[in-house]
Amino acid sequence: MKRIIIGFLIMIVILSCKDEQKTPLYLNENADIELRVSDLVSRMTLEEKVGQLDMYSSNDLVYSGRLSIEKTDKVLKKTTIGSVHDYYPESAEVSNELQKYIIENTRLGIPVLFIEEALHGYQGNKGTAFPIPIGMGGMWDVELMEKIGRAIGAEARSVGVHMVLSPVLGIGREPRWGRVQETFGEDSYLAARNGVAIIQGMQGNDLTADNAIIAEPKHFGIHSIPEGGKNTAPVFTGERDARTNFLYVFEKAFTEAGALGAMAAYHEWDGVPAAADPWLLKEVLREEWGFKGMVLSDLGAIAKQSNSHFTASTPKEAITKSISAGLDMQFYDYSHELFQQSIIEAINDKTLNTEDLNRAVGSVLYVKFKLGLFENPYIDSTIKAKRYHSPAHKALALESANKSITLLQNKNNILPLGDKVKNIAVIGELANKVLLGGYSPKNVEGVSIINAFKETNYNIDFVEVGVPANSIEQIDERYFETENGDKGLLAEYFNNVELSGEPEFTQVETNLNKYWHNLSPVPGISDNNFSIRWKGYLSPEYSGTYKFALIADDVARLSIDGNVVLDNWKKEQTNSWSHYKVHLEKGKKYAFELDFAEYEDYAGMKLFWKIMPDNHSQQSVSNKILEATRKADVVVLVLGEKDEESGEGKDKINLELNSFSKNLVNEVSKSGKPIVLVLQNGRPLALEDESLKVDAILETWYAGEFGGKATVDIITGKVNPSGKLPITFPRYTGQLPLYYNLKKSSTGGYVDGSNQPLFAFGHGINYSKFEYSDLYIDKPSITNNEKQNVKVRIKNISGRKGTEVVQLYISDLYSSVVTPRIQLRGFKRVELEAGEEKEVSFILHPDDLALWNKEMKRVVESGEFKIMVGAASNDIKLESSFQVK
Repeated sequence: MKRIIIGFLIMIVILSCKDEQKTPLYLNENADIELRVSDLVSRMTLEEKVGQLDMYSSNDLVYSGRLSIEKTDKVLKKTTIGSVHDYYPESAEVSNELQKYIIENTRLGIPVLFIEEALHGYQGNKGTAFPIPIGMGGMWDVELMEKIGRAIGAEARSVGVHMVLSPVLGIGREPRWGRVQETFGEDSYLAARNGVAIIQGMQGNDLTADNAIIAEPKHFGIHSIPEGGKNTAPVFTGERDARTNFLYVFEKAFTEAGALGAMAAYHEWDGVPAAADPWLLKEVLREEWGFKGMVLSDLGAIAKQSNSHFTASTPKEAITKSISAGLDMQFYDYSHELFQQSIIEAINDKTLNTEDLNRAVGSVLYVKFKLGLFENPYIDSTIKAKRYHSPAHKALALESANKSITLLQNKNNILPLGDKVKNIAVIGELANKVLLGGYSPKNVEGVSIINAFKETNYNIDFVEVGVPANSIEQIDERYFETENGDKGLLAEYFNNVELSGEPEFTQVETNLNKYWHNLSPVPGISDNNFSIRWKGYLSPEYSGTYKFALIADDVARLSIDGNVVLDNWKKEQTNSWSHYKVHLEKGKKYAFELDFAEYEDYAGMKLFWKIMPDNHSQQSVSNKILEATRKADVVVLVLGEKDEESGEGKDKINLELNSFSKNLVNEVSKSGKPIVLVLQNGRPLALEDESLKVDAILETWYAGEFGGKATVDIITGKVNPSGKLPITFPRYTGQLPLYYNLKKSSTGGYVDGSNQPLFAFGHGINYSKFEYSDLYIDKPSITNNEKQNVKVRIKNISGRKGTEVVQLYISDLYSSVVTPRIQLRGFKRVELEAGEEKEVSFILHPDDLALWNKEMKRVVESGEFKIMVGAASNDIKLESSFQVK
């Protein structure tokens, strides 16, 4: 019936438009977008339709960052283009150039979508780097979150990007999962408010504006509690829990913030792959929530039906199932020819309905029309200079770093250090690194902790001691030296696979963890049939056994002191790990050479090592540390998780600090000097032992490009910390799952340890002190469709200006289904001068009191609701209640 009505309206518009033959309806900017979409779909050939459902790598179309007419023509002769990814255009000129060629050389002139990553900053070259999402969740500041979204959108659109694969809206209830750093924390309400804010910032009020982009919440849905914390593993939970918590966040993103992108996840829930789940992608997303945008698969999610879930025996079957279920565009699942031909065959043999194909095509086109790309597909090339990594955006990055850092422990008020301290020993290699976390902007020049300390008046003794991980890790740059004495290795690039002749390009590099996808590795080098040689010297920091691990696509080999120790130089060894153990001596220089060659398709290589120091080697390092601590008034110990220990695919069994870090804490604590433990990490850690041995614990997460400055400003007292935990810190890994809003029946204990967290959700210490009073509830009784007003007074009773995050929790005391014992339903950041007092107001909406009942309907039930206001989920200051009738 809907199609008949739309067709009738199209006919009316066509008949009333005398110039229809000159200006097709889909090009009439004054016409309704859905009518324009329907008109354009009706004009498209089957081949043009399937082209709109395909994502192309930039390497399919460009060479060395610019349009390749030869490559693009090969694509355009066959079809239209849905989207381009992995381009990260350096300027609007280059994106406009490609866009213009595509529009002018296709029959219908359909513009292309440029899609990129922007998890916590646009991932292009030198984009502004904000804290990782779990850190941004710790700000408890939706106004700032919206500003961050607006900054990301402005930077991305300034170079021609239209859509970003962000934000991650899974709730982080599984800290073993490496991607928990990408979430806004464990609570659905907090995640929803942050998600709505950043999406509204990205998309703005007008998607045709030159500072607005499409947001694409992911990973839809019910994705962030994988079995055993293992990435891509199955998820086990019921529909009521899914709707109450995991889907709640996405619902707000789509219905309240109006997000027009969605990413179908690659896991399976209750036996059904998310990328082929009609209940998720059609019934819930489109029919219940009214979503009109486009659904993109997570990378490889469609193909996982046949290579991981084994619910489809052929690519055609997997593709057909996904599109029939409500998915619209592939993400590098299959080659373009296989993907597109499979859809064509499925339409012809009627295994795929034309209605589902047209829905998918229409969804992609709807997004393009909403962006205004048919009217104005190009970007003003002058705006990048005004807004990209601008002073205003850098100020936002510093503000968000300050607000994201949380002071977890402060015995004897050791912090802030102030003037009572003169000499500080800073220990740990992470103090000299700018760790940004996963999916970060490229080539960011950030501020490390040690560089920030150099701007203070303290006497700093920095011991850059390595802290080996318990797992394999990248080889740090400080272990490498070129022939000329530079830090790193000399990299030589060749336009052949034999490393022969003179190199086309050379530069000093330090990172041996490479992935170029199917792109050129550096300017002037082809995307296929190239080779690279890295050479120099390796100087270990410890004497001990070193295990090297090498994998390459296509081939690689490692030589130490002229001997080939890892040889993956045969094509049949592509993507095969090889390992080698060797004893190396501290301080000795070993000749080092790593060779790599790429033949075709994707290119990448990883070289890791695992350090197993000799006991005497560790002792010699300890003497250096103990000498520094002896002279210090305070020790700042910087530990946490390196890039190899947190992020996508970096799941862990144990949440404790690695063994070397724990040994370091033990040895430094023997000095008797006050210790400030600074953490840089992407997940909550189990710090029971450390909390007893150090005085202060400062959780900085990965706080963005100004994380080092923000950390030092808080330690020295220039900034008063205001971050609150968005996720629970357990005492032991064995307590998992552990989050603040467990069900009322989850009260059991353990015979071998506490069932209470070390640091609870919402916890965070301030240098000021606050007093709560006068909790007021507007109505003692309300109906189930009324709002309830709650007020409380808060006063700064200290001598220092500070900010408190006032948190409102509720509890439905008796209900038809089991509910959490406590549930966040409001929060406000309140800035108070010394002695100042303010009234804080909250509004509880019926939706805040609702539950999914036995009939799986969302209702507000009659009964008593307890109201709790406080500084953390375990620090409730005032309580009261009201009735719903």
